[in-house]
Amino acid sequence: QGSKQLLNNYPVYITSKQWDEAVNSSKKDGRRLLRYLIRFVFTTDELKYSCGLGKRKRSVQSGETGPERRPLDPVKVTCLREFIRMHCTSNPDWWMPSEEQINKVFSDAVGHARQGRAVGTFLHNGHSYYEGTDHPGSQDEVFNRGMQDGSGD
Repeated sequence: QGSKQLLNNYPVYITSKQWDEAVNSSKKDGRRLLRYLIRFVFTTDELKYSCGLGKRKRSVQSGETGPERRPLDPVKVTCLREFIRMHCTSNPDWWMPSEEQINKVFSDAVGHARQGRAVGTFLHNGHSYYEGTDHPGSQDEVFNRGMQDGSGD
């Protein structure tokens, strides 16, 4: 079925067509490439019902734990991380994202999947949904900050 194995020692495949789309749409930006690969490698449900990379510690004491969210499949995550690094290393004209940026792309993908923005309907009038999301800090940080200083706008 023309699938391309991303890295030899990982059972992670995408189709050649997906690879072409990812590379051609990424404008030599490792973060964009990763965004596409996440969409191809994880299903929307996998993203939606995960706790992302499982890095943020949620308070467990509340007792009211909802459905157990599992971290994204670590094999796929590691494979994508390694692959992006390898790709950007072997193609020096590509932008190599930092560890934090890579993590952020994963958590953004999870966030978008949860908001029900079908990850597949990525282009909207030719603009990708992700363009505006490179804001510093997560939304809840921004929200909390507004609550604490009491200054209101």
